Amino acid sequence: MTQFFKWNMFFTSFLPLWISIVVTDLWTIGNKIVENSKEAFENSTIEIITIVLLIGYTLFSMFYISRIISVQERSTNKEQGIIVRAKRANKLSAEFLLAYILPMIAFDFSSMNNIVLFLIYFVVLSFLCIRNSNVYTNIFLELKGYKMYECDIERRVMNRTITDEACLVISKNSLIQAIPRNLQYFDFENYIYIDIGGDTNE
Repeated sequence: MTQFFKWNMFFTSFLPLWISIVVTDLWTIGNKIVENSKEAFENSTIEIITIVLLIGYTLFSMFYISRIISVQERSTNKEQGIIVRAKRANKLSAEFLLAYILPMIAFDFSSMNNIVLFLIYFVVLSFLCIRNSNVYTNIFLELKGYKMYECDIERRVMNRTITDEACLVISKNSLIQAIPRNLQYFDFENYIYIDIGGDTNE
């Protein structure tokens, strides 16, 4: 489950790109309809397939992530720790957007040749990011109100207290308030946690 969850976290992190591709392909289809309405859909096979696949899998991926987080929130055996230091990691999303998403918009997604080149690039990028745990910058979760924090977390392991330094915690709560504070989390990757303890900022 964890690998599939990480893949969907990675896929939905490119939500602005998928929206851009769908809008571009719809625009291309619209232009073809204006130019030659009789053959417009026959000449738009690539665009139509791309739109259907992207919308379909994006919706599935968002539903899957939401469902897994909901299951973890309802769990009666949540992992716990204490946040002893926290600061906002508010530059990660902008850096991810500039470094990974914007360059991909340059591909022509109405051309099969460009689509193949994009898929090669995206598959290699996804392999490297998932393997190296770079799956935390998620635009979908940002839209749902989650924010990212760099935290030091104390945990009890085998009757010992250990401190995980510079962990990334994805949370709807403002973790910089009331330090130290308890944290219930979903550990889907080492040192990357999703806060599943509910809203404590009343």
